[in-house]
Amino acid sequence: MPSMGSAGVPVNTREGGSGASGVGNYLLNRAKPHLPPWLGMAGVGLAGVLGHDRWAASPAAAVGLTLTSVALSGGAWVIGKSASKQRRLHSAITTAAGSAWLTAACLAGPMAGPVDDAYLMGGSALALSWNVRIFMRTSDTSGAASSDGGLMEKIGLARAQIRAARAEPNRVTAPVALDPGTQTNADMSGALGRIASALDLPASAVRYQPDPDSNRRGDLVIVPEDMLAQTVEWQGPSNLGGSIADPLVIGRYDDGTPMVMWLPGDPDPEVNRNSTHVLIAGGTGSGKGDAALNLQTEILSRRDVVMLLSDPKAFQDFRPLLPGYDWAAEGGAPTEVMVAAVQAAIPARTAWLGAHGYRQWVPEAAREQRDPAHSCRPGAACGCPGMPFMVAWFEEAANTLRFIGDDAFTGIAQEARSAGAALVVSLQRPSYDQMSTSTRASLPSVIALGCAPDDEGFSLPDEVLAAGAHPGAWRNRKPGYCYVVSPGIDEDRYACPGRTWRFTPRAVDAMQLLALWAQRHGATADPVTARALKSVAGTAYTGRPAPDTAAPPAPQARADDDQDVDDDGLLVDPEDEGIDEEAELPKPQQGDDTPLFGRETGRKPSPEESRRLFAQALDEFEAAGLMVVGPKDFMDWCDRHGLSRPWVSARLKEAAIEGRLEQTNTTGRWRIVPRPDGSPAALTAA
Repeated sequence: MPSMGSAGVPVNTREGGSGASGVGNYLLNRAKPHLPPWLGMAGVGLAGVLGHDRWAASPAAAVGLTLTSVALSGGAWVIGKSASKQRRLHSAITTAAGSAWLTAACLAGPMAGPVDDAYLMGGSALALSWNVRIFMRTSDTSGAASSDGGLMEKIGLARAQIRAARAEPNRVTAPVALDPGTQTNADMSGALGRIASALDLPASAVRYQPDPDSNRRGDLVIVPEDMLAQTVEWQGPSNLGGSIADPLVIGRYDDGTPMVMWLPGDPDPEVNRNSTHVLIAGGTGSGKGDAALNLQTEILSRRDVVMLLSDPKAFQDFRPLLPGYDWAAEGGAPTEVMVAAVQAAIPARTAWLGAHGYRQWVPEAAREQRDPAHSCRPGAACGCPGMPFMVAWFEEAANTLRFIGDDAFTGIAQEARSAGAALVVSLQRPSYDQMSTSTRASLPSVIALGCAPDDEGFSLPDEVLAAGAHPGAWRNRKPGYCYVVSPGIDEDRYACPGRTWRFTPRAVDAMQLLALWAQRHGATADPVTARALKSVAGTAYTGRPAPDTAAPPAPQARADDDQDVDDDGLLVDPEDEGIDEEAELPKPQQGDDTPLFGRETGRKPSPEESRRLFAQALDEFEAAGLMVVGPKDFMDWCDRHGLSRPWVSARLKEAAIEGRLEQTNTTGRWRIVPRPDGSPAALTAA
């Protein structure tokens, strides 16, 4: 209990009071931490005196004392394994010196020869060395005290110092200064798991942000409470009617702040953000579909963007949003056409932006061009229609890459950013055996959801993993948990886990309303982009359907559409009507024994007729929107016209030479090159 002063105020005797007794108490308390080494020295001296009196003439004691000395020295080295290297070495030297002196004192005598001098000089030196060590540990020679409570020493970085921490809601940021010359930021990154263990937190709750200007300084970030554990449902778009250049809100971070990203760049010197492409990666059950819906609903809610979607899963997750897309295609040949069409649209868009004085797409480019500074006519405003931003989204892209080739998106990824277009690729495992290294390197933004631990390096950069990001810890146990790496996001946030909003069946009605809003108020493709897409896709590209004008569903075929039914008799093939079943069969005729199989069927038209018929077939395919064809697509057509099939391959090669067809990446598949407007093909399509 503290003593009471004359005025009833308690006096802290540890800090000292007035008078001689207060000074004495202060000095005693300051000296206490330094007494143990001297007490140990005194104890060893007393043990030497008593041991000599008992074992001076005992050979067995000499052997025992020697073995004990060796065991104590080795034990001190092993026991200090968890301590720092300096402390471990200091302890081992002290133990070895003390046990050696004790052995000599017990056998020869504490006052024999140099034994007493070694005790006075060596013992005092060792005790003082421990006093210096204690003093260096408890004093602050740099002017700032370490406040880690022994944490850094516990994880093997004893000389590192943690400065005053900055506390925020559910987030603590502490500057770290590592020991110069012996510790680096890589050592700190490697110790994050031990820090999480010491604090009893999950690995994702502790991360380290290195200082880009120093290899021994950085910020240790600790998030004690996982605010992502509670699922939050999607409540609608964050900025309905805003610009695509505004932030897209797709979830929240573990400290509760919004998780945002941008697709277009911003040339403002204060922002200086690059345009980007996006990779969405995550294993089965990791919440990749919800992440895609969050980003797509944000995109479709903006007024100056058009969106193209390829989904080999027949729009299983995105069907409520179908009316809002400018072009939606399933996998296979339709996606192959879409890839080629986007590749053709990129140079057309780049040329338009350059002609109007835009070095990159900005929101002003989506409006009617009334500014003389952005005119394709010198000295006056041109009044050209604006060019909306374009997003080409390829869902389950692994199927497309297998069908087209692993470099299917390379050209788009390398060139589209300057054309006011963003490529979004979604797949489970973005390994280099699925997509080319050039494509992967051209996707700077990533939404990395849970995955196998071995796949982390395919999703996130090495420096983000070193900072503490660990999506392999989630796998599919925490759907929606993700890391977002993208231009415009503070790099300190790259290793911060977040979670996307959850889409439930209750969100379907809101998604349908959003698609209807996009139909009525969203942007439509500008003439330059539409013309470029149609130059490859032909009638396969129709643009976003106008509201309330969608084509009615095709009528269902009735049973009597394909056959005549006689309710009172048997089913009769029309060509067999009128046959007299009582009449005699005709006599054998010449040629009746000709084999039906093994011979080429159909007639062989003349070369002129062949070219005409084949051109007619391509026109029919183009008018139907079938832009990628092969020999198997002509089978029914040949049967319908009574033509033989072997000549199809030869006609395909001829059409390719004439420029009517282009070979695709798939062997035996050809893409139809649409004819210019006004040609027979265009008239047929009309």
